Amino acid sequence: MKVKEVDRTANIAWSPQSQVPIYLAAGTAAQQLDASFSTNSNLEIYGLNLSESGHDMPCLASLPVDQRFHKVVWGASGMAEGTTPAGLIVGGADRGMISMYDANKLIKGEEDALVFSKDKHTGPVSALDFNPFQSNLLASGGSESELYIWDVNKLGTPMTPGAKSQPLDDVRCVAWNRQVQHILASTFSSRCVVWDLRKNDPIIKVSDSTSRMRCKVVAWHPDVATQLCIASEDDHTPVIQIWDLRLASSPLKTLEGHTKGVLSVAWCQADSDLLLSCGKDNRILVWNPNSGPGEIVAELPTSNQWSFDVSWCPRNPAIISSASFDGRVSLYSLMGGQQQVQPSNSVSDSFGPGLGEVAGQPQHTPQVTCQLKSPPKWLRRPCGATFGFGGQLVSFETVAGVGGAPSKPAVYISSVVTEPELVEASSKLETSLREGNLGDFCQAKLATLGEDGDKSKLWQFIGASFGENCDQQFLKLLGINLDELSSQLKALLEPVKENGIEDEVIEKVADLEVTEASDEFEMIAAQAVAAPEEVPAEAEAPALTTLDQVFSLSKDPTSDQGQLTIALLAGDIELAVDLAIKQNRFAEALILSIRGGQELLLKTQALYFQKAASEDKDVSSVALVEAVAMGSWEKLVEHCGLDSWREVLAALVTYTDSDTKQVLSGRLADRLSAD
Repeated sequence: MKVKEVDRTANIAWSPQSQVPIYLAAGTAAQQLDASFSTNSNLEIYGLNLSESGHDMPCLASLPVDQRFHKVVWGASGMAEGTTPAGLIVGGADRGMISMYDANKLIKGEEDALVFSKDKHTGPVSALDFNPFQSNLLASGGSESELYIWDVNKLGTPMTPGAKSQPLDDVRCVAWNRQVQHILASTFSSRCVVWDLRKNDPIIKVSDSTSRMRCKVVAWHPDVATQLCIASEDDHTPVIQIWDLRLASSPLKTLEGHTKGVLSVAWCQADSDLLLSCGKDNRILVWNPNSGPGEIVAELPTSNQWSFDVSWCPRNPAIISSASFDGRVSLYSLMGGQQQVQPSNSVSDSFGPGLGEVAGQPQHTPQVTCQLKSPPKWLRRPCGATFGFGGQLVSFETVAGVGGAPSKPAVYISSVVTEPELVEASSKLETSLREGNLGDFCQAKLATLGEDGDKSKLWQFIGASFGENCDQQFLKLLGINLDELSSQLKALLEPVKENGIEDEVIEKVADLEVTEASDEFEMIAAQAVAAPEEVPAEAEAPALTTLDQVFSLSKDPTSDQGQLTIALLAGDIELAVDLAIKQNRFAEALILSIRGGQELLLKTQALYFQKAASEDKDVSSVALVEAVAMGSWEKLVEHCGLDSWREVLAALVTYTDSDTKQVLSGRLADRLSAD
């Protein structure tokens, strides 16, 4: 979209790439009149500041001159040496006049800004170009096939590249090769002549005999030394031809997009895939000349008048300048945007409405988008690298093509080892994952860590998860020896066995009918196992139980609570029932016997009725009994004291299935981490 604008009909030139800040030189265009019919001529310097809002550009310097310009160029001559810190501005005018100005003095407003002026040429000087390799060399072209090479360090008599090209004609454009410093191209109306300054002789003449092409401008390919483009200003053949001097019999391709003659082209030095052109059809097009037959990748919004000069900003290639016959110098950005072009005609403003329009000329108000289809090269990453797992380094770059071939991306994968131990460990892990021997990997890790330390404990638990009896291993790692605890508790029960009582109970149990479903206790047991959590819908909130309170589990074998806890953790229900009976806790014994099976339930019922006949005592249940009998493991995890997390985890490992164990173990871990 348009970013800046200057109300001038002028030939323009950007400051050199090394110049900071960016300036724009504008010399009043020859053979043109503005709406005020002013005959004054000026060389002006404008500053570019994209951070400022608005389209106006500040005029930093204005120097009245005696002649108007056909061509203006700005070279870097003297910038490196400091003789001309801002470079040299050269203008070509009528009557063969060439004028050179010190840009630094011109910006500062000093009177002696004019460095050199001479009317060496015949006719107007409309072709100028500085050598990109030797900034002190300037090529100029005028009428009657005159070509001169100037050394701005030794201004005197210029040299000629060779004999005048025949037939004699006006030199329309000159351009130095962008890869070979001694090659120069010049255009005449019917041909393009390429010169070799080492030989002082033309080496090839390029012309298309099959068309009525009338050459206007020439531009060299930024990357391929033997390729150039020639634009035709003829309205019948408004084309841009791409030539390769190695195959000069016919053009490589022809770009057809303009409907009338092409007046100017500019090849972007930062991206050879971008070629700018403007013509008599009031269009400014951006081409990709390297893609197939060549395609239009963007179009800039223009007015209803011709643009006769376009150029890329050397320092900021996203900015394009355009000079048009409607009295405006416009600057556009290729970074996107869309705008409705509002035509303005200075002639209409001066003469009145309707008088600015020319009969037979269509009036367009185009709406175009100046956004490129793909990002330009100066925005692309030329190279890059990133590290991957296992010390792998992936890098990429763009490799330039050979002999004019397009550039291609290249990707490289290499290994960078800065920590051999880490690479070796990762290789072992990859091998274990591939072969499935994760248990062996954990054992090898433990061998290097030893038996002590938190890391060793962690790897012991990880290794146990890959074993066959992982639950038993977890209990062992938690410090619970089931066999030893069971033996101790059974030894405590031996002295309390009274003579014949247990045998009598066993006999009574044996006499009971196990399969009879009408037994009231069996019905209670079946309901408790089938739906331990069932609560009527209309009932109020259930009363709190032992699991709804904070508690701690003890493993003290000398206490009643510890003995019962040990038996339950060991998974020996019958032993737990015996301990409960010994402690006169028949409620717990009866509840646990439901989980121990029908035979144990009947046995406990018998002992309960025998004992209840002699003792009338109310015994409260404990949390772990309720959890084991009723299956309320979520309450156990939710309300247990965190100091007994090992015992709770052991209970989960002992009684719950794998899915429940994972879920509740996770909740227990959440509580531990939140504490």
